[in-house]
Amino acid sequence: MTQSDSLPPSSQPSVGNGTTSSAPAPTPVGASPSPLSGPPPPPPPSRVLPPVGSYACQPPPYPPPKKKSGLRSCLVALLVLVVLMAIVLTPLLVGGYFLLDSFSSDFQLAKAMSSSRTMSRHKSIRTVVMRPGSGDRIAVIGVKGMIVNTNARYEPSANRIIDALKAAVKDEVCAIILDMDTPGGEVTASDEILHQVKACRKAGIPVVTCMRSMAASGGYYIAAGSDWIVANRLTFTGSIGVIMPGFNAGALLDKIGVAPEVYRSGDMKDMLNWSRPRTDKERAYVQSLVATTFREFAAVVADGREAYEDAEAVMKADFADGRVLTGAEALRYQLVDKLGYFDDAVAKAEELAETSDAELVEYSTMNTFLDVLMSMRSDVRANPLRSVLPWQGVAVEAGRLYFVAPETLAWQ
Repeated sequence: MTQSDSLPPSSQPSVGNGTTSSAPAPTPVGASPSPLSGPPPPPPPSRVLPPVGSYACQPPPYPPPKKKSGLRSCLVALLVLVVLMAIVLTPLLVGGYFLLDSFSSDFQLAKAMSSSRTMSRHKSIRTVVMRPGSGDRIAVIGVKGMIVNTNARYEPSANRIIDALKAAVKDEVCAIILDMDTPGGEVTASDEILHQVKACRKAGIPVVTCMRSMAASGGYYIAAGSDWIVANRLTFTGSIGVIMPGFNAGALLDKIGVAPEVYRSGDMKDMLNWSRPRTDKERAYVQSLVATTFREFAAVVADGREAYEDAEAVMKADFADGRVLTGAEALRYQLVDKLGYFDDAVAKAEELAETSDAELVEYSTMNTFLDVLMSMRSDVRANPLRSVLPWQGVAVEAGRLYFVAPETLAWQ
């Protein structure tokens, strides 16, 4: 074999024009390319499809955020600072107001003591001179709002009025004026105030009642125990009667599929159960309670008004149905002594005390800053709509006896 025969065909020189061919020989099918032939061409780029539901193209980039101006940042910081100062300083300012008011009351006390006139020294009683005078003192005690029994100092209560009456007796005032503007209230609370009014009269201190806008039901129950009553001709008074509220939600419970279960020791133990209708026996018994209390009311009116001999006479009168009377109508029924104003009550108090140029001193309980906060909280808790609705009337509870004008009721 010669050397030319051992060479592959692609390496043999071509004969013809004396030059070698530069075109490579075709690679057999299935054979691997020769390393001398060079790398294979890159594959064409594949098109990547976006996932289903995405944008076919990327959204344009967001513009770079603008730098906040220095003025705007200063305004925001100033606003935050003002809010924080208001949160911190408001309680301090309110507390300072009450502190200054307490100092003012103490200053009045010291001034009165230096002028040989003693004022009330009860820690819970605040005294304010309404009209200076050279003679004796007349205590003015407010009976305003719903008359209720409660030990909370931040709520209007009979205890406050009783404390003021006791303080006036200890201070040896010459007379007491009840400045009244109330729709009435609970039976026992009204009776406790009446008891203290009678104690003041027993101590030799005349008591005069001045009726303002309203002195109805429990208010008149208290006023009947005073020596003399003056009312404005437009005052709402009367409403002599008793009421016990209640309701029956049995139909509503049946509608929503609620069935209460009550276990009782006797048939009358749950006689005011709101989940079912009243039985005839229960209605008769509750009505007897109301009638007994009404007789007590009538006896108080007969004891205080000379025009009526006894409770039967009061119960037979036209106003015994519980109607509200104006001051003029009350005078016609001889339930008040005169139509007039607060000055008339002062003049009558001076006449009964046999004095002149008396000093008027208002007796009331002191409210601290904590009392004010608790009062706001109790109002919202007792009636959340109080901050939304302009008036909701007097809130009463089911199962309690009330001397209260029905026109002012708001069921609770």
